[in-house]
Order: sequence, then structure tokens, then C-alpha cells
Amino acid sequence: VAPGKWEYLTVESGDSIKICMPIILSKNFGITQCNMPPFTQSLGILFPSGEGKYAEILTRNTNTTLELISKIPSHSYFRQRLHPSLSNWLPFYWSGYSQSTRYTYIIEDLQDIDKVWKEFRSNIRQEIRKATKSIVIKQKEDFDALKYCIKSTYDRQEKTGFDFRTLERIFITCNELNCGKIFLAKNKEDDICGAIYLVWDEKSAYYIAGGSPKEVRTSGAMPLLLWEAIKFSSSVTQQFNFEGSMIQSIERFFRGFGGRQVPYLEIKNTDSIFISLYENLFNK
Repeated sequence: VAPGKWEYLTVESGDSIKICMPIILSKNFGITQCNMPPFTQSLGILFPSGEGKYAEILTRNTNTTLELISKIPSHSYFRQRLHPSLSNWLPFYWSGYSQSTRYTYIIEDLQDIDKVWKEFRSNIRQEIRKATKSIVIKQKEDFDALKYCIKSTYDRQEKTGFDFRTLERIFITCNELNCGKIFLAKNKEDDICGAIYLVWDEKSAYYIAGGSPKEVRTSGAMPLLLWEAIKFSSSVTQQFNFEGSMIQSIERFFRGFGGRQVPYLEIKNTDSIFISLYENLFNK
């Protein structure tokens, strides 16, 4: 997702690595950024597995995190979203960073798909039942159709800047590794009603992107697409991660599928007044 930009910060002791954090560094218009890669919900810090009392492990991890922070390259802007398993951001706080909490929804056990279905809110189940009467879902490697649906959604929302180039790289690579799939919805007239893109590993499936044309957005295609993606995911992995959203309408939609609300932390720091002003104006 960010070729040629990855670096790894480590704190080492002899031949062992005490802590590691993958980061991406870029420089634009004289501003050095340590930012999140596109289509990536979280990164964060990797600790070696260790034994001992909880207080001892916490102390060790806190101290090594402070060492790691001192190695972060000089930057004008820093933004990292930590994996949900990481809840201790105190070393960043002590080092002058700020934090906000974000949320995703995760269906944590896909083994019993009937139980998963029963956890959906009634309105979601109703939309899915209605959509099955007029819409067919197919697994198609049709990137152009996916792009069309996403662009339609962005146009409707009057948004720009979707990174189709990176998404296509992900699509091609995951096709080669057999760990990605496009789900495409069409009606009886063969009109495209929506599409979503899913990737997975041995632990979880991840909803990466999707959309639907304005003319058919009330057809129920999106709930049906996600249901078909969830059913498929149950055959290849253990969990389903909606990848979260802080937009109220999208959060409400994802919440209806019965997943557990999972918080994760976004850590920031900037010494640029221009970036601070931009974020205050446009990222509320």
C-alpha cells in the first residue's frame, strides 16, 4: 500500500528486539509526515511475547515504548492508529502526543452463521430478505464495476480524492495471493446495484471499500452484499471486521450487523500550525 516508504523503528538489546513499530515516512511541500498508509485501519507497536507478572510486563513495555518514541524521526506531522489490542498510550501522552478514540465493529465468531444472522437488527434482516427477491450477488473480479460503484458514492457525497490506484494494487496482489474478492450486486435488468471489496487472512476478513449508484441505493443491495460477504468469510477465516467509520450514518449501518464495538486509539502530533488549522477546519 505504500511501496518504498516503509521503515521500522526498533529498540534492541544484544541480539534481541525489545520493541518494533512499522512506520511510513513521506515528504511533501517540505513537510515530513509519519502517517497511516491508505486502506489500513491500524498499525502500532509489536512487543515480544514475555512472561511475568502483569505489573512487570506493563512496566517493561512502557519503558521500551518511551525508548521507541525517542527514535521517531523528526517530523511536522505524526498520525498512527494503534491496533485494538494496544490500550496503553501513556508513553505518547508523556511525550507530548495527543490521542482520540475511534471505533470499528467486529463479528468475532463466524463458526455459527445462523447465530450471526440472529444477531442482526430486524431492519437489516428485513432489507436483506427484500433485496433477495430482486437482486443477485455474484463474486466477480471486476475492478471497473467496483470503481464505478465507489465513484458513484463519492460523487453523491460530493467527496473527492479516493485512491483508486492503491486500491487496484491491493486488488491485483490479493488476487495473486487468493485472499481478496469483489462482491457485485445486479438487479433483474442487469443493472449494477452495488459492489464491495473484501480481503482476508487466517484471523479475519476486512471490508475495504464499497459503494452503490445513486439510482439504486435504496434497493437493499449493500446489506445483502455484506451478508453474502460475511457468509463467504465464514468459510475462509474466523472473524469479520467492518473496518469502522466515525461517520454517524455509516456507523449506525455497521452497528446493525451485530458485531462487537471495538475501540482503537489514534495518536497524533504536529509542530505545523498550518496542519493544525487544516485539521480544525476540515476534519471535525
